[in-house]
Amino acid sequence: MGRIGIGLLWAIAALATAFLITLPISLQAHLIAGTAVLGVMMVLKTFTSGGVWRQIALALGTSLVLRYAYWRTTSTLPPINELQNFIPGFLVYICEMYSIFMLFLSLFVVMLPHPPRNLKISSSDPDLPTVDVFVPTYNEEPELLATTLAAAKAMDYPAEKLTVWLLDDGGTVQKRNAENMQAAQEAEERFITLQKLAEDLGCRYLTRERNEHAKAGNMNNGLQFAKGELVVVFDADHAPARDFLLYTVGYFKQDPKLFLVQSPHFFLNPDPVERNLRTFETMPSENEMFYGIIQRVSGKNQNSVLDM
Repeated sequence: MGRIGIGLLWAIAALATAFLITLPISLQAHLIAGTAVLGVMMVLKTFTSGGVWRQIALALGTSLVLRYAYWRTTSTLPPINELQNFIPGFLVYICEMYSIFMLFLSLFVVMLPHPPRNLKISSSDPDLPTVDVFVPTYNEEPELLATTLAAAKAMDYPAEKLTVWLLDDGGTVQKRNAENMQAAQEAEERFITLQKLAEDLGCRYLTRERNEHAKAGNMNNGLQFAKGELVVVFDADHAPARDFLLYTVGYFKQDPKLFLVQSPHFFLNPDPVERNLRTFETMPSENEMFYGIIQRVSGKNQNSVLDM
């Protein structure tokens, strides 16, 4: 009964909003109403960011957007008999309506975010699964790979249950026997260098006969040799946090049928926009919006992988 009552209240509020946004009002009234709605939203954001108050704040913002869409539809389109004005004007209008549709879609997604789950395990748990870590590479520099491999080996997990693989597609038999002598020599040097790098860091080096099916083929080849119950894949320029496995393996222990866990990453280097605006050190990146609100994950695991 409670849910039915809440539904009726929302329906009445929706009808009232539809009536209000279609009222013909002056520009001054627009300004006052818009300022008042924004003020209420700011107050709600200050005192609370969840529950029904979050939905009310989003509904108020939606009412402003709907008022604009109504005004844009009924008062701004050129007459249809003036095609030279109507066609470009209508195209711009369609673009705006598409943006509004995407906004409503995103608001629907973030309206009731699921609470984050924290399934952190202990590295001393005797029942931990064995894990193979894949680091596929093609032409990355050994120095970069050394950082990634070292970070993977340093993860807090029983050493006897953790195997790190360097999957090298730049030193395949096909590339080492290429007709181009310089390319063949470079592939041979890479093959020798990365073999030693993996050995020095306590990792396993693996290449294959031919470069078939690109990165997917490289990882499929690795799966033929991996023996772990779980497989972790890092890009060549990813450095996992020390507690990466402690925050991800728990999901598989909770649900034996689970196939995939994907974790967020954050960047060591600013992107072009952050570099130009000098906001990298002072403003959250777009990742924070996605992984903190839209696709929320547990707190510490938000910093699970460092992208170099």
